[in-house]
Amino acid sequence: DKQLQGETFKEGTLFALVASFGAVATNLFSIPSSPMAQPRSVVLSHILAVVVAVLLDYLTNERFYPIIPQWLGVSLAPALVAAISSVAGTIHPPAGACSVLYMMGDAQVKNLGWMFLAVPVLLDVGVIILMALIINNFSKSRSYPLYW
Repeated sequence: DKQLQGETFKEGTLFALVASFGAVATNLFSIPSSPMAQPRSVVLSHILAVVVAVLLDYLTNERFYPIIPQWLGVSLAPALVAAISSVAGTIHPPAGACSVLYMMGDAQVKNLGWMFLAVPVLLDVGVIILMALIINNFSKSRSYPLYW
């Protein structure tokens, strides 16, 4: 439990990059007309991913009330994100990876808890959608987004 205390900030900085955003960038810049690349899918699926991951963390983490094993929580996270976002019509596969990154994260990640939704996830989502709006609309043959 010692490693989980005071490890959210390293040298006064907060990380602001999530590894799964390489896949988000690939979707937004390579297939901007895909329903999976539209802002609604990107934003809502990432919100859902963090909510699922944090709630599963409560059920797997020794700091809370671990009633299921960690490996099961890590497996359930992307499955639940995919199922719920599919039903909601907002499927965006990199969001499933985002939930796994949280579930497998170290103390620096886990100590963020719900703050992980704001920074880095929603910060990254906002920046990447803004970049997609600018870059994808430079060309007359592309239009992004197709819908919000």
